[in-house]
Amino acid sequence: MTFEGLKKYKNIVVDYSIIKELGGTVAFNDFLDTISKGDMDVYVSKSFKLLHYCVIHQADETSSRVANAMKEFCGILLATRKLHSVPELETVTFVNAMSSVEDCCFFASERSIFVKRLLEKKPDLKADICIYCDSQLDFYNGIEDLADNMPVDVISPLAALDKYLSSPVFCNVGDVVVTGTGRSITLSKRVSNGAEGMVFFTDDPKIVAKIYHKGVITPLRWSKLSTMVSMGIRSIGICWPRDLLFYKGIPVGYTMNLGKGKTLGNVFDGPDAIFTAYPTWKRVDVVNSLIQLLEKYIYLHMFNIIAGDIQLKNALIQSSSAIYLIDMDSVQVGNLPCPVGTEEFTDPALWGRNFSGFLRSMGDEDYSISMMVFSVLFCGLHPYATRNGAETLREEILERNFPYTVDCRSDEHIPRGGYNYIWNYLPYEIKEMLYNVFKLGKKYEAIEWYDVIVTYRDSLASKAYEDPEAYKVFPQMDYKAPVVPEKKVEQTENGRFMHKTTLQNVLRNQPESLKPIGNDNQSSGNGSPFAPGPASPFAPSDSGKPSGGIFGNGTASVDRDGNGGLFGKFKKGLF
Repeated sequence: MTFEGLKKYKNIVVDYSIIKELGGTVAFNDFLDTISKGDMDVYVSKSFKLLHYCVIHQADETSSRVANAMKEFCGILLATRKLHSVPELETVTFVNAMSSVEDCCFFASERSIFVKRLLEKKPDLKADICIYCDSQLDFYNGIEDLADNMPVDVISPLAALDKYLSSPVFCNVGDVVVTGTGRSITLSKRVSNGAEGMVFFTDDPKIVAKIYHKGVITPLRWSKLSTMVSMGIRSIGICWPRDLLFYKGIPVGYTMNLGKGKTLGNVFDGPDAIFTAYPTWKRVDVVNSLIQLLEKYIYLHMFNIIAGDIQLKNALIQSSSAIYLIDMDSVQVGNLPCPVGTEEFTDPALWGRNFSGFLRSMGDEDYSISMMVFSVLFCGLHPYATRNGAETLREEILERNFPYTVDCRSDEHIPRGGYNYIWNYLPYEIKEMLYNVFKLGKKYEAIEWYDVIVTYRDSLASKAYEDPEAYKVFPQMDYKAPVVPEKKVEQTENGRFMHKTTLQNVLRNQPESLKPIGNDNQSSGNGSPFAPGPASPFAPSDSGKPSGGIFGNGTASVDRDGNGGLFGKFKKGLF
């Protein structure tokens, strides 16, 4: 394709979506040729490199292609001193920082997170915007033109249908199901039985099959599964539908990767639970776990996917560097909504609404991401769990009764058990962001959380703190793995025999609203096989520094004058 339309601009702002979606194609080579021959100055936001980390760390089949594209892009522009990094993450702040650059065009793909943010936040952007869509370029004259004329997702009419696909058949162990491509798969052993369906081991050791109960598959669900399978996402750590399954020609379910792990809700459930599962963990392990989660949700956002029902029991953990998202069939994909939600993790503005009746926004997801950040950092505690407060958690949420203060002047209402010390030892910037969200109602983009949490991880890994208590999961506390009482064997509802252990909970005698959220021991999550197998080879290294970087050390200065070096130095090791 041709990029003739971009040649008229002296400056171009390149969104990371162009690297991810065009990298490795002929179109990408043409784009590089255009900006090189046009002697353009190219600007990128701070999110550019962070999004690249998220893609590389997912280690999917496109990561090498994207890595090579990033090398080419940076190599050409750094050599000519034409690449400029703008140290801003948040969409509106970045747009405002670029307002002084004249003769400028913003270039992004249709599925770009940046474009979705522009349409939601509508900053004062008067520069031209070029959208890459279906191998062509669409130009818009500023944000108003973009909002008025760019096609946006409208909820699918399938969401309003409450009927179910007819399913007169029943599958069980020993039955042979067929994929949409005609491949036969035998259901070899039932693993779990949930409200929606059953999960089976198969004759393929790498995959399991989810078979829905009768009266569960709606037109919306099946259309969404079909779309998800066609997207071909193969990211390690995201249990994405791989193939549709049919039995005697009737839709019955889908396949996904096989793996092991416990739900985060079972592990991040107060001191006893976390030290029973991981007795040697340090604070850096908690933070690494959070980084893994953030990378996966941000990665999904790049595909125009909003997770929607974010909660601790919708992820599995094998280690701090091996965490896997499950229950992916409920996510919002394009114009197909997420029909479910968990009140404690959902913006109160959405409470009482029919989740099948609207499309969630990136702002809605931001709230849920913030809830997840706090809950992981505090080992399962809810941000509005309050000592001597209201009778219900719902009341605390609606009143924004956040018991923590940025200056740590009072811990009167913080639940007992060492959570006040977790707060005291957090970096100031994280405390300020959490306070702004849960007390003042502000929202931060997921990439902003990712940036500050990675910085926190790096500080822990490099031993930047003098106080040794800063490195403990629960600072100033001497928690240890509890003594396991005599084991009692009982049979679970899915037929598997398990050892039952009663754990002490530091909040056991507190009101229900004070207990850590995510305690889903009654679910089928224990030992669930939904996770992919081994941990990603791109998981954070022992040094705490993000892996997958393209360049080594060294800097390439950009002058503030003739070459348009408006933002000073550009570090060669940035990517």
